[in-house]
Amino acid sequence: MKRTMLLVLIAAGLLAGCGEKTPKCNSDDAKNLVVDIARKTIEKSMTLDKDVRISVENVRTISHESGLDVYQCAADLTFTKPDLQNSLPITYRIQKTDEGKGQFYINIFGL
Repeated sequence: MKRTMLLVLIAAGLLAGCGEKTPKCNSDDAKNLVVDIARKTIEKSMTLDKDVRISVENVRTISHESGLDVYQCAADLTFTKPDLQNSLPITYRIQKTDEGKGQFYINIFGL
């Protein structure tokens, strides 16, 4: 869990969005960061084949707290390899930083 949080902090520090708002659950920025965090987290405990493609599918917005501009999301993390596909249900939370520089954090649960 601590490693996942560290990956979130590192990835969020490197990722800067264009606007001042928190990205929505189905935004490309959010989905790309979820895939990046998932890949790095999984590769810490096992080796993934190079031909495994990870994608975020069936994205749902569970809630949006407008005062803090925080999204709670659910999705399927899908692992695709030639002749094989498997999905894992996850939830994630997206929150912008207080500095307002277009950066945001994502916390993933269910990996």
